[in-house]
Amino acid sequence: MTSNILPSQSFKPAQPLGFGKALSHLAVATQRMAVALLNALRRPQRQQRRLSLVEEANELREYAHQFLRNDPAFASDLYAAADRHELGTKA
Repeated sequence: MTSNILPSQSFKPAQPLGFGKALSHLAVATQRMAVALLNALRRPQRQQRRLSLVEEANELREYAHQFLRNDPAFASDLYAAADRHELGTKA
């Protein structure tokens, strides 16, 4: 006959937080949320100016320069697109 003996573990029953403690945690969380919301609303809005055609074309040329060594055909297409954009022609 075989018998198995399992060790018994005693667990303490979970102590409930209580209504006062739970209400306190809720108040702290609400306060933090309100502060975060007010801080988000107070952030200044940056006015972004629109780039001119020349500035946009120059940015595209800088981007094309990254591909000049590895993919010169793609870079030349980007340079051509920058030229067309700067002139304002549609091709």
